[in-house]
Amino acid sequence: MMKAINFTNFERMKEMSKKTRVGIIGTGNISIYWAHYPEYKQVDECDISAICDIDTEKLKKVGDELGIPENRRFTDYNDLIACEDVDVVDIATWNSVHCEIAEAAARAGKSFSIEKPVGMNYAEAKHLEKVAKECGVESFVCLSWRYRPYTRYLRYLIENGKAGKLYHINVRCIKDSGLWEGRKREWRFDNERAGSGVLGDLGSHMFDIVHFCGEKFKEVYAKWGIFIKERPSEETGEILPVDTDDWCNITAELESDTSCTIQLSRCATTIPDLVEFEVFGSKGKLRYVHLAGQHTLEFTDAKTKEVEKLTPPAEFNALQSQSFINLMNGIEDEYTAKIHHGLECQAVIDAALLSATENRPVKISEITG
Repeated sequence: MMKAINFTNFERMKEMSKKTRVGIIGTGNISIYWAHYPEYKQVDECDISAICDIDTEKLKKVGDELGIPENRRFTDYNDLIACEDVDVVDIATWNSVHCEIAEAAARAGKSFSIEKPVGMNYAEAKHLEKVAKECGVESFVCLSWRYRPYTRYLRYLIENGKAGKLYHINVRCIKDSGLWEGRKREWRFDNERAGSGVLGDLGSHMFDIVHFCGEKFKEVYAKWGIFIKERPSEETGEILPVDTDDWCNITAELESDTSCTIQLSRCATTIPDLVEFEVFGSKGKLRYVHLAGQHTLEFTDAKTKEVEKLTPPAEFNALQSQSFINLMNGIEDEYTAKIHHGLECQAVIDAALLSATENRPVKISEITG
């Protein structure tokens, strides 16, 4: 099963008794209400010591809710990074400033956690990887699906030959979030700040699941489009054009010669949130479905056609924020997502963007060199 973490060094255990002080940059839904902060609250070895946001009203609201002292609420990320009460930085801003902020943290000697995608393109993310290495800091990437028990168990089953030799991998990540009534032209719909739409937002996670389960992308052919072509400005209400993809379909060849198809959409009517991962192999089919918070995993035997319902053992449970704090304490395992994992996803994103633009298959090596 999964490898256990062994504490054989008493000094390391003493170090973990000192809490890691986390400064969060970007106080949106992902960082404060849906993912980062709710998980940090479950981690004994850390405290949220400071926050930063350019929106002063949001900064006050979140600061009051979290009980952050006013002298540790910042509008300039450089001030948060310089704060003596911050040990590490959690970056949950729009995509265009991810690498800029992370580089500033690294050059200040502070390790960081960064939301996906790492940057706006592969070259920018590769530069950040180089800087982090030169500065000797840890670089964690929020590829959150690899911390879910069903995803981890799926990897374990594939690694241990449950499906046999793999033939096809089909992935769907679709939702109706682009159809929410009255949704404005927030940063996700602005290419200058996002770099892409569902390709970077949803695709990062799906590409990582493929990587996480032991595969690597060799070539991709992508098509994408925009359904909702205009949205009202958040600031003025003026109707502005949308220039990031609402949907993207990808046909890919993996290095193992396994075929792979990926469907991404934020305009899937009546579907609040669906992720489906099908693996077809010589021994049978593994199928994982996440639908609106409900999970199912089953195996269909190739010979008997019998369907086996599967549930992950407790040892496959994990928290993304716990993994980040563990990394800050010198503890990591093969499941920890670091910047090179994010860089792999960034290469697929860039290849898919180039493919859709030039209407041709693109090899990953064209991006990575």
